[in-house]
Amino acid sequence: MTKIVQRNTQPQVEQHLVEAGVSTLMARLLATRGVTEASQLSANLSNLLPPNTLTHNTAMAKLLADAIAANKKLLVIGDYDADGATATAVAVKGLRAFGANVSFLVPNRFEYGYGLTPEIVALAATQHPDVIITVDNGIASVDGVAAANALGIQVLVTDHHLPGQETPQAACIINPNQHGCTFASKNLAGVGVMFYGLLALRAELRERGAYVNKAEPNLTELLDLVALGTVADLVL
Repeated sequence: MTKIVQRNTQPQVEQHLVEAGVSTLMARLLATRGVTEASQLSANLSNLLPPNTLTHNTAMAKLLADAIAANKKLLVIGDYDADGATATAVAVKGLRAFGANVSFLVPNRFEYGYGLTPEIVALAATQHPDVIITVDNGIASVDGVAAANALGIQVLVTDHHLPGQETPQAACIINPNQHGCTFASKNLAGVGVMFYGLLALRAELRERGAYVNKAEPNLTELLDLVALGTVADLVL
């Protein structure tokens, strides 16, 4: 049976948002979803939770920076839904902006199954990647990661789904819902996790002096994709 739950209104918060310039309707919608300050609506990346607080994100950034420096061939393995598609686009566009040699593969789920299955690894291996990066999948891909490891392909997992009792033996995993992750928000979509990975990668490249003589990639240009994947995946 369908159950309809009415969100509680917060008149004082609504009025506060209206006084800050938010329209009356939007103020009501936002207030019932926990937004209390207009500053929370800013698209400025400085207002995000620090990328280095996402467990293993700094380690992921170092591995990606090393792979880019060595001109390794990266292969993004995505998924067919809106979150998976936007996460794939964000990964490829972002990594290419950082100078990575990267391509992507979005397998037919009906033919190869969901996630990084051994069958998908076999398909991916025909492209001879050095590194596989999963987006919006991978946290449950124990057998697939094992298959990739056996072929000498490093696997980096970016995902947001709940893990099982056993997690794959990937070189690195970023997922706010993985066991032991202390990241303050558990509500990132797969595209959001990948975006956080790019933020950490940019910070790592800054430390390595990559932008002393050239401009940094503007990651805010990817926020439309991040927003689309987040809303479509109902992660709010």
